[in-house]
Amino acid sequence: MQTADAAPVLVFDLDETILRVNSFPLWVRFLIAGRLPGLGWRRRALLSLHAQRLLLWRKLGRLSHDALRWRLLLAWQSATGHRRERFVARFQARLLREVRGNLRPLLAMVAAEQIDAVLATAAGAEYAEGLGRRLGFRYVLASRHDAHAATPANSGSRKRDRVLAFLREHDWSGRKLVLFTDHLDDLSLMQESDAVCWFGSDATMATAEALAAGPRFIHGRGLDGDTLVALLGALPVPAGDQSAGAWRAMTAA
Repeated sequence: MQTADAAPVLVFDLDETILRVNSFPLWVRFLIAGRLPGLGWRRRALLSLHAQRLLLWRKLGRLSHDALRWRLLLAWQSATGHRRERFVARFQARLLREVRGNLRPLLAMVAAEQIDAVLATAAGAEYAEGLGRRLGFRYVLASRHDAHAATPANSGSRKRDRVLAFLREHDWSGRKLVLFTDHLDDLSLMQESDAVCWFGSDATMATAEALAAGPRFIHGRGLDGDTLVALLGALPVPAGDQSAGAWRAMTAA
C-alpha cells in the first residue's frame, strides 16, 4: 500500500482544463452537422433533426441537462449502429486538436506511466473514455448513462465520491492529491486535494481558493509546460519513499 510519502496522484478534468474548449457543445454540433461518411443521408438527416429538436426542448426548459445528454446519446446510438466507434474516433480526433500545449509534457509522462493519474470528467463516456486512452490515461471516470433513464453527470459531489472510491480501490488514499480543473463545480474535490492546478479565470480562482480553504493553488493556464512540470515537482512531498524520489527526479529532468 502506498503512503503519504509516495509521489502524488494527479486528477485531471477534461473540459476547459486538458482541452481549451467544452466538449459537450462540440458533441451536440457533431450530432447535428458533423461528417458521418457511410451513414446514409436519411439516417444522417433524422439524427440531425432529432438532436436539434432536443436542443430546442432544452432551451425551452422542457429537458434537464442530464436528460438532454441521455436522449442525445440514445438518438446517436440508434442512428449509428455498428459504425459508432469509427464515427466517435472522428470526434475524438477533433478534440485532440484542442489539447492545451502546456499540458502535453505532463500528459506524455502520464502516457509513459511515470505518473499515477486519472481523468475524471463530466463528459460522456461514449467519447471521453476512448479520448482518455488516446491521451495516455489508463484510468478514466466519465459520465455513464443508464439505458432506461437519465442519470446524473459525473460532476460535483458525485465526481468527488467516485474519485475517492477509485483511490481507495487502488490503495492510493494516503497519497497527496493534485487536481487539475477550471471550474467551481469541482469545489468538493478541491477540498480533498493538497494542490489545485487552476485553468479557469483569475476571478474564479480567487473565489475557489477562498472556498476550498486549504490546498495550494497554481495558476496553470499561463505557464509553459516545463515550468508547470517543475512547479509540480517542487510540491512538498515527504521524503522516505522511493516513488517520491522518482517523482522529484522525473519532474526535475
